[in-house]
Amino acid sequence: MKKIIFWGDGILAGPSGFAELLSNHIFLHHPRADVSTSLYGGETATWQDAVKETPLHVIGKAPVLVVLGFGYTDLTAGRTPDEIAQSAQGVVTLMLQKTQSRICLLSAVSSFFSEEADRERCHALNRRLRDLSGPRVSLVDLEGRVEWFLAEHKQGPGEKHSLHLDRNRLTPLGRLFMAHHAFDLITWPVEATGTPVGVTGTPDVEPPVPF
Repeated sequence: MKKIIFWGDGILAGPSGFAELLSNHIFLHHPRADVSTSLYGGETATWQDAVKETPLHVIGKAPVLVVLGFGYTDLTAGRTPDEIAQSAQGVVTLMLQKTQSRICLLSAVSSFFSEEADRERCHALNRRLRDLSGPRVSLVDLEGRVEWFLAEHKQGPGEKHSLHLDRNRLTPLGRLFMAHHAFDLITWPVEATGTPVGVTGTPDVEPPVPF
């Protein structure tokens, strides 16, 4: 059985995070997929925590895929994109050295922040995370999907809050939206038949890339 680990802060792994729905997507669309999932983290989780906890949660567990969704708590705490990326690089390097796992990094979404300075730091962090991409490491651009949604649904001053309550919590619609698009964009392990678990899809309008 192939093991998938979801690990992150509130947007992915908190009480209103989308990891549980993302896991449900796998089994809903591929009920015979030979995979199991584990979830770690929560609203206060940071990349610094991940540096210390990787041996506990990943090393020795032999996952085929680790989905990492950190950054919001780090940015809220005032850490710079360079500091955050340095921690992320430490986590990724350790996983690459000690496991055979593929690693999926989820981009942070700048629209979940209200201040322009925070949004710019978010863009800078995403650029640094993209630099970590390689044969076994990919960055999934959820930022572009959210920006596309907001551009298509401008109804008034409150439209950005249709997907999130604050920078660390999603609305029910936000959970569904993020899970749906992450499911489309992540390359999942394969079933015993060799059929890819997951689908490839894009919205009718190609979302912009803001960084």
